Amino acid sequence: MSIRKSAVVIAFAALASPIAFANSGATWVGGEVGFETHPLQSNRTRAQVQAELKEFRANPITVDGGRVVGGDAGYVPHQHEYVRRDGRRVHNDAFNATAPSTMGASPALSESERRAMREQYIN
Repeated sequence: MSIRKSAVVIAFAALASPIAFANSGATWVGGEVGFETHPLQSNRTRAQVQAELKEFRANPITVDGGRVVGGDAGYVPHQHEYVRRDGRRVHNDAFNATAPSTMGASPALSESERRAMREQYIN
């Protein structure tokens, strides 16, 4: 790339960066402070925000399924639920039923698994 093209790209990046951060909720102030946050404009009314807060306080479940409990604990993450089906542990969670199981294989084998293991390893 020529020097002229490099200079144009650098100038464009320098001009575009303030525009990219215009609505980010943070302003660069430099020095030790770094960034300063500021409130963003919202299209919700005060009554809507207060109703949403009241609803959250009645059932303090976050978007990721965790629970806000306050105090020293503060937040308790969502616990996944597993059940046994056909000799295997299966993820049975209404919050995220499509998530892959993070549990290891069950040490108790079903009869078909025992048969397959005998055929593959013993015979």
